[in-house]
Amino acid sequence: MEKFFIGKIVKAQGIKGEVKIKSDCGDLSIIKGIKYLILKNQSIAVKSMRTNGDFAYVLFSTIADRNQAEELVGLEVFADKSNVHLDDDSYFVNDMIGSKVCLDDGQVVGIVDDIMQTSKKAAEIYVVKTDKGNVLFPFLKDLVLSFDVDQKVLVLDAKRFAEVSLYED
Repeated sequence: MEKFFIGKIVKAQGIKGEVKIKSDCGDLSIIKGIKYLILKNQSIAVKSMRTNGDFAYVLFSTIADRNQAEELVGLEVFADKSNVHLDDDSYFVNDMIGSKVCLDDGQVVGIVDDIMQTSKKAAEIYVVKTDKGNVLFPFLKDLVLSFDVDQKVLVLDAKRFAEVSLYED
């Protein structure tokens, strides 16, 4: 099982054992309806879940009250990656890191070294390590032509790449 990091439990919420999770995974809609979350390498059934902004409020089946919920504060929360459903044009960050970046004209740009998360309304910024330093570009729909998860190859439109990329000094 490959784990996907959801966030950290920041506090107990209410008296029935619900916890508040600060998410680092971006759009929380990808975990809505998930049946199990992972705490301390143990899969625990989710009784109910609701989201608000960057927070998920979760009631676990094994947590009966606020006292038990308070014992979970500070724990990292994961999901089984196979249970997380992404949109067709979305990818896991750890699938993208280390991918080869090529342009549709055949030129190899480099390797994805980092992805900088931005606000929810802005595109992530990809940092690609090249022979000449780093190049940065936003992950735009009209820039990205394809991504092969198995081969770890990201293909970009060469013309659009020239318009939006920025080489660091």
